Amino acid sequence: MTRSARATTGPDSPVTRREGAPMELVVDRERCIGAGMCALLAPELFDQDEADGRVLLLATATAAAHHPAAREAAHNCPAAAITLLGRAPAPEPDRRSGD
Repeated sequence: MTRSARATTGPDSPVTRREGAPMELVVDRERCIGAGMCALLAPELFDQDEADGRVLLLATATAAAHHPAAREAAHNCPAAAITLLGRAPAPEPDRRSGD
């Protein structure tokens, strides 16, 4: 039994950093406590195993639109069981001022 599961985007995938590195999601099922935050925040990427409640990696991030959800799921995982490698940079803050 593996302790982690990896999913990477393929070379033809549109999920790449500006520098061209693919996004990779890594989940550690041994570390997972089954809180379900990942499945709630990014259901297109994560689910919970019906048998033990631990994280299941459903799919690789297949569009840049999934980057924010993947980041949010990793950030909010109470067990820190999700790691993003080669992730896209965070969106730039809105620098417009209302003053």
